Amino acid sequence: MKLQLRLDSSEDADPASTAFSYLVERAEPAFTRALCDLLPEGTLPAKVEISLSFLSLGEMKAQNRKYRGLDEPTDVLSFPLWEEDGVFRPGRSLPTLPLGDILICPEYVRAAVSSEEEFQREMALMLAHGFLHLLGWDHDTDERRSAMEVRQELIRKELLAFPEGAASGTAEEELR
Repeated sequence: MKLQLRLDSSEDADPASTAFSYLVERAEPAFTRALCDLLPEGTLPAKVEISLSFLSLGEMKAQNRKYRGLDEPTDVLSFPLWEEDGVFRPGRSLPTLPLGDILICPEYVRAAVSSEEEFQREMALMLAHGFLHLLGWDHDTDERRSAMEVRQELIRKELLAFPEGAASGTAEEELR
């Protein structure tokens, strides 16, 4: 299975020039592995796609107001295309299956932390959290929240892992 991460960006939030581009590069292989671990073989077509957008505070506030009725920005929003009543039910007839959209507000995330290292960890968490929502995972009960936290932590750690063969100093520099 091949996952393609389609990166969309607003004028105010260009991920190519940000300190978290390393995480975006790691997302495709990490999400592909997670899909293989989480879903039975044959559940998805050979290609899947996720749209990832980085929004400014104002844009995220507008999206949160439009879709959740909350007139404030937030860290991450997910829009799954194949969830029915909390269950992931993907179509199988498309050559490339769009899983949905993840919207992240880096400015909101950065304001909640005090260091660059914490920012990287939180951005990785937002990617993992948004991804799991696309697959129908939720945190609406204690049991489901606990399961989601365990899985998103595994994905977050993979997003932050050093590339194979890289010295830790080199990868740390890439994270900054």
